Amino acid sequence: MNWSYIAGFFDGEGSVTHNGKGFRITIPQTNEEVLLSIKKFTGYGNIIYIAKRKSHWSDSWLYYIAKQTEVYDFVKKIKPFVIVKKSLVNKTIPELENIVNNQKLKKKLYFYRKKETKNLRNKGLTYREIGRKLKIDWGYARRLNLDLN
Repeated sequence: MNWSYIAGFFDGEGSVTHNGKGFRITIPQTNEEVLLSIKKFTGYGNIIYIAKRKSHWSDSWLYYIAKQTEVYDFVKKIKPFVIVKKSLVNKTIPELENIVNNQKLKKKLYFYRKKETKNLRNKGLTYREIGRKLKIDWGYARRLNLDLN
């Protein structure tokens, strides 16, 4: 198994879809072992069984990647080898870069707020005061402090 093989497989069977919030990679297949090998090689994604819609159809499975950092990694690694879907992959990469960078910023902001909320609470401020100081809802400040998120 290598990225060249996966790219060829993706070129023939796979797709990239945009759902408004992010992208998803899907590869349908009647041979589950191939998808298991791809999943093992990449280290991410999931495989689900697709129920037959007609009795004479073969069993099929769907390998999919939904986590944006993993979708980004996948398309970057297959990019040099893709032929049929090259323009789709090239178009997807910059948009995914923005999504992944925004997710990193949101995660950073979350941990900053969580740390500040705990510090301010230890200083005796109420959740309402913390909310005003950090410009967040006081209920969110409380959840940050109590580790409910």
